[in-house]
This record gives sequence, structure tokens and C-alpha cells, in this order.
Amino acid sequence: MMERSNMKVKNKLVYWGAVIVLGVFTVRLGRNVWKLWKAGERIKQAELEVRSQELENQELQKRLAEVQSPEFIEKEAREKLGLGKEGETIVVMPDNADLKSQISNLNGEPNWRKWWKVYVSD
Repeated sequence: MMERSNMKVKNKLVYWGAVIVLGVFTVRLGRNVWKLWKAGERIKQAELEVRSQELENQELQKRLAEVQSPEFIEKEAREKLGLGKEGETIVVMPDNADLKSQISNLNGEPNWRKWWKVYVSD
């Protein structure tokens, strides 16, 4: 009878030992599956970022080709540096804001106020 009781205890220990080992194994396996799933998401995000950077790179390559073209260089030289071809006369016009401030400063009073005085007050 004693042997039978020892056998039951051994069987229970083996059973619970197997349950604990399988539980630990299941938890670790689940954790690894979770990590792999998260890594897959990071890979997808990185791929999207790579595509975005490739598109930006293509746009920058187009812009670089445009900026290095002779037409662009000539346009910039004319507009920003005031240069021209041989035989051309360069005329630099002031900005509209500069003209308005110069005109209002000449007379000391804004134009609308002068009109107001003419038509409304004596």
C-alpha cells in the first residue's frame, strides 16, 4: 500500500512538473512570437520610411539637375546678381513697397488723407 501511495505522489509530482515546464515553455514561446510580430511591424515602418526617403531623393536629384542647368544659372545671374549678356543694358527697378514709402515720404502725408481733406473736410 505504501508503494502505491509513493507511486501516486511520484505521478502527481511528474504531472505537476510537466505542467510547470509546459507552462514556462508556452509563456516563453508566446513572448518570442510577440517579439517577432513587433519586429515585423518595425520592418514595415522602416520600409515605408525608406520609400519616403527614396521619393525625396528623386525629387532632390531632379532639383539638382534643374539647378545645374545653364538656363537656371543664367536666370539666377540676371535676377539676383543683375548681370547680363554683352550689349544688354541692365535696368534695376525698385520694389513696389519702396516706391510707396518714397512717395508717401515725399509729401509727408498719405494720399488717402489728402483726398479725404479735399472731399470731406474744408
